[in-house]
Amino acid sequence: MFTTKRVPFSVVFPFVWRAVLLFLAYSTLICLFYTFGGCTFLAIPFVPIATIGTAVAFYVGFKNNSSYDRLWEARRIWGSITNASRSWGIMVLDYLNSQQTAATIPEADVRAIQKQLIYRHLAYITAVRVQLRQKPVWELHHNPAHDVVERIAAFRQCSLDKELSRFLSTSEIDNLLKHPNPATILMRQQSAQLRQLREDNLLSEYYHVDLERMLVEFYNQQGACERIKSFPFPRQYAFFSYVFTWLFILVLPYGLLSEMVKASGWHVWLTIPFYTIIAWVFNTMEIVGDTSENPFENSINDVPMTAICRNIEIDLRDMLGETELPKRVQAIENILM
Repeated sequence: MFTTKRVPFSVVFPFVWRAVLLFLAYSTLICLFYTFGGCTFLAIPFVPIATIGTAVAFYVGFKNNSSYDRLWEARRIWGSITNASRSWGIMVLDYLNSQQTAATIPEADVRAIQKQLIYRHLAYITAVRVQLRQKPVWELHHNPAHDVVERIAAFRQCSLDKELSRFLSTSEIDNLLKHPNPATILMRQQSAQLRQLREDNLLSEYYHVDLERMLVEFYNQQGACERIKSFPFPRQYAFFSYVFTWLFILVLPYGLLSEMVKASGWHVWLTIPFYTIIAWVFNTMEIVGDTSENPFENSINDVPMTAICRNIEIDLRDMLGETELPKRVQAIENILM
């Protein structure tokens, strides 16, 4: 996610330089044929081309709105995970610090159980984050949006076992890695421990039900993320948006040529800059939709899950009374991950 008001040229350049060179060469070639080759038939009425451009603008706008909806839904989901995580923290600390618990086991054991439940939750959101950033089959091709992130060492994806080592023991991590979906297993372990605490009379029935309800909420939010992750933006919309955009770009210079000729002979050469600008605008609108439709792909337009997970970790460990807290994730080259 970009943290600045303006996207720097160093980020835009990898996306546009090939297309801009193509637009310049294509329009220059058409002007040369018209001026020196006598191909006056290349100038065609602008009205039908303008009609195509209007239709393409509406279609690309629909695609971009749909892409933004996917991105914004993903951010809302992680906002819900943040709120639910804080609720989980205060519930664990208060429900396991009741008079019933204090009369059963020493306070040091209570603190150990609280820490275990909260640290396992931190491992859970970390596992969800790492799993979501694994590239699906349709994202294995070259993409400049990924290249910008991958060239920054701090943003490179770490293995799940390394990420979890901050919260879990080696034996727990080895057991988790045997499963296809470690995040769901972590929630299962949370539920099993809550059941055991209830059987040991360390949790009242009401508190047990309330904590289990929170686990269901985490499953719901995880499932919502996985829905976006596993179901790509419908190809029929994405593909034909690309086709229509480039169809318009290819026919546009012929219509501009006829308009420039009406002014004077030398105005023909103004077709080149005006065509390049218009074609760049439409191509950029298409690229914006493409780079926004998958918000969990470890690219520059990702939801900043690493920063969100770190904020949750700081809040929950602070609730535990810890003083050596990690620092908040900062943007690097104006990108927050």
